[in-house]
Amino acid sequence: MRTEKEIIDNIIDVAIKDNNVSAVIRTDLLPVREYLYTYNFYFIVKDVEKYSNNDVFLKCFGERILLYRGDKNYPDMFPNTKAHLMVYHDGVTIVINVIDKDTFLCKYSGELEYENVWMSDTFQKILDKDDILPEIERLEEKQTLFAQRPLETEFLGTCDEFWWVLKTFVEYTLREELPSAMFYLNVAVRDMLNKMLRWHIYLQAGRPVEMGILDSNFEKLLEQEYFQIYKKTYPDANYESIWKAYNAVVELWSKVGQAVAEQCSYHYPIETERDMLYFIKQLREMKTGKYNS
Repeated sequence: MRTEKEIIDNIIDVAIKDNNVSAVIRTDLLPVREYLYTYNFYFIVKDVEKYSNNDVFLKCFGERILLYRGDKNYPDMFPNTKAHLMVYHDGVTIVINVIDKDTFLCKYSGELEYENVWMSDTFQKILDKDDILPEIERLEEKQTLFAQRPLETEFLGTCDEFWWVLKTFVEYTLREELPSAMFYLNVAVRDMLNKMLRWHIYLQAGRPVEMGILDSNFEKLLEQEYFQIYKKTYPDANYESIWKAYNAVVELWSKVGQAVAEQCSYHYPIETERDMLYFIKQLREMKTGKYNS
């Protein structure tokens, strides 16, 4: 695998030889993550459209095995930008966002509507051929600190939404529509569960908490008892496993929801929980023919 210096030297060499490139910014410098050999750059150019072709960087950085064009899949997230995300045979990933000066400066100052959650906000100017940029250097990553105490209306609304999406998940599961059931469990239901867990973690800590991208720090932050239940909310793709995950979701939601309510001096809607669990129990019994009206 190539070294960091080899990658940087290669990037600068390509940029110097390209008269359309005015400057190069390296981003996503921190933190250094194990098993992640990705190098992210902005090429500040005079004419962005010259980089529309998929093959513009084909022979510049080694033997490429994958090109993903983020700007083509999500054009609204990449204004005035050509995003070349490239994977190479030696295990290196190189991302080059070709962008005009004004759009880059808007992104650097946080003015753009869309922000890419997969790329950090550290920046370092490594080349400025045309002397067009101000000093660009931000080497400390902004933390994704969570410090939100829910309003009572927000808490109660989240509880209602949780039971609604859980009911919908159950309906898909009972119809044995696996893709839809798994989507609801792992996206819609989990969104609500994770939201409640974030509130709980913050209220327990009594201070802003670094949750990590996509709540990646849950394993470190949750009480061991809760995280052991949380792990059980991830099922295998069979219905016995899915129903066990359902049981874990309900158990964890009830425990954490009541804890958050107590911490905020709110009323936890235990009546809704009881009624919805009974409703779901009836649906399951109708499926098996055991229901008695």
